[in-house]
Amino acid sequence: MLAPLKTLVLLVLAAVAALSALMLPAHLRTVDIRTIEWAGDQGSTSATTILESLSAAHTGPAGFLLEAMSDPSAELLAVRQQYQRLLETNPQYRVSGGPAPYFEDFLNTAHPEGYGRDNPNAILSLLLPRSERRLLVERLSQSRNSNVAALLTTRNLPGLIQLHPADHAAGAPYDAGILSIALLIQDGAFDASHALKVAQVARMASSGDMSATRLYEDFIIASLSLARRLDFRSLANLSAIAENGDDWAKMATLFRAHPDRVPLLYTVLHYSENPQQVFGYLAELPETALNDLSIAVNDGPAATQHLLNSGQAIYQSRSSLSALMERLNRYRPAFCVQLAAQQRELALALKLGMLCIAGLLFALSMGAAWRGSLPTDTATVSRRNPAVLARDAFISLVVAITLWAMVEPDVLKSQEPVTDNAPRIEFAVADSLQALKSPVKAMQDLNQVTLLVLALFFIVQLVIYCFCLIKLREIGKQNLSPAMKLRLLENEENLFDFGLYVGLGGTVLSLILVAVGVVEASLMAAYASTLFGILFTAILKVLNLRPYRRKLIIEAGEPDNAGALMKNIEL
Repeated sequence: MLAPLKTLVLLVLAAVAALSALMLPAHLRTVDIRTIEWAGDQGSTSATTILESLSAAHTGPAGFLLEAMSDPSAELLAVRQQYQRLLETNPQYRVSGGPAPYFEDFLNTAHPEGYGRDNPNAILSLLLPRSERRLLVERLSQSRNSNVAALLTTRNLPGLIQLHPADHAAGAPYDAGILSIALLIQDGAFDASHALKVAQVARMASSGDMSATRLYEDFIIASLSLARRLDFRSLANLSAIAENGDDWAKMATLFRAHPDRVPLLYTVLHYSENPQQVFGYLAELPETALNDLSIAVNDGPAATQHLLNSGQAIYQSRSSLSALMERLNRYRPAFCVQLAAQQRELALALKLGMLCIAGLLFALSMGAAWRGSLPTDTATVSRRNPAVLARDAFISLVVAITLWAMVEPDVLKSQEPVTDNAPRIEFAVADSLQALKSPVKAMQDLNQVTLLVLALFFIVQLVIYCFCLIKLREIGKQNLSPAMKLRLLENEENLFDFGLYVGLGGTVLSLILVAVGVVEASLMAAYASTLFGILFTAILKVLNLRPYRRKLIIEAGEPDNAGALMKNIEL
């Protein structure tokens, strides 16, 4: 009666330890939405950030922020109403995007009658007409800003490859790009050091430096990509966070790559003020980044920054166990979320430790159940035996890895390297050489998933090996004759071959999982299951079973045993 009770208590403790571990919203390859929400609660809300823009009358940035929000809260509804009232009071902001005295003065001169509601407000659309560009050049030529003067000298720059100079029939885009940058510098949108670098490159290009001309042309192309989608004030705000030309180019690349997600991209850049980090996050996670960012921006700048700092996708529950944890979310202690958000590595270590404890308690419960099923007079191996301790430790690792994989299936997905989608020239000989390679060899590259599967197969075979050693010890401790022990060893022959069966089964199962796409691992990991089974079975039979069986055979053939055998024959 004591053994079943002990087994039940150990199982309950194992379940409690496992649930305690799963209460920590920390994951290896993803970030939990609750940690993002917690981070958002520590900073200002999205509504507060938009109100800050509206208080400065920056209707262009505020409009992009509002368009990126999917939260239908009453607070955001009030902000939208304030945004509409500000536009009705200042209709010129529909074009300029906010206060911009120099730019607004130019617009009033170019169009004294004003602009309609449906008129495009992208700065590039306003500067493409020849009359507007001529008027703006006249005004900018009177500027005392030497950086602006340096830009105006490049309007008819020779040596351009992708664009045409301003005096060309197709030179409107290039000219509009230069004037857009000149307007931003005149308005003080660019950092002083950045504006000086742009002017220096412009002067070097004007002096005939071809490398500077290429660099300057790329900068203008990036400016066109931004100016065709943003109003003046929104573009000026992005100029303020661009520390160098690389930041400017990366922002332009983002807007070119995702023209339908401009409000979201602008909001993320506005929140983070780090174009390099935003570009890197989208490059590393091209499939999930936009959707995850659209979730984070609703919780405010701090939540968005937390997601970007993690460099990971938002966790998605895809298993029954994770769905159960979602139902138990209301019982999750607040300090668990705080710990996972502030000290992720510590939370992961605690989670792994609790899962290992749960696995150890499970192993002890199975051992208690097995011991309780034996007759009371049966000799068993001590719980302190190294083989028993190793078995319990390996079982705890297997249980921990299994539970973690059930909760976070993405841990079994390999992280594919980001491919460069830029245009390139490829020769047919390269394809021919690639075709000569074995398709299997392409899958032999080691990755985290392959190493994890290899470790799992190794641990499983080690656990089976420990079980077999324990069985050998138990037979050796039995108070039986050597002949009877030999018969018991013959009876356990299938157990001693169990490692082979598990190895073959692991290979077949792995090949099936790889074929259906459940696990993205190398074929080497699948075949390693059989290899480990062969090695451990060979070690068991050659190094452990064979010497012990030889010893029993010798003992069975000693004189005392032979005399007893002859006596039985005479009888």
